[in-house]
Amino acid sequence: MNKLYRVLLRALNSWFSMVFVVAYCLGSFYFGQVGKDMNIFAASGAVMTVFGLFSMIRFTTIEKYLNQESIVTTSTGMTGPPLSSEKAERLKKESQKRARVRLQKELRSELIGISFTVTGTIIWAYGAYIPVL
Repeated sequence: MNKLYRVLLRALNSWFSMVFVVAYCLGSFYFGQVGKDMNIFAASGAVMTVFGLFSMIRFTTIEKYLNQESIVTTSTGMTGPPLSSEKAERLKKESQKRARVRLQKELRSELIGISFTVTGTIIWAYGAYIPVL
């Protein structure tokens, strides 16, 4: 199961997967027009929705599952020996910088996930009603 989650995490971290999902939807739109059946385009919304959901849980569930042992070992509650004020300030700034970067990645992933989920659901629900040109 760990291997599956690692592959899923690598796929979600790559721009290729996002481009693939969009290209898949555009391709299904094209083939729906050519084949005079927009149901294939509507079904592509399900793929986009699933990608969006996986993107939303990337940091909150998948990485937590894969890193659960390190999370447990670092959660000792020990603060360590007293430090000089300069060293403490430097460590505080580094920690805050890492936290900001992590938060930006999490928010970007969740916003992308929400966008794909909403768009995919709308396509899934109403894609078959697009007139064939």
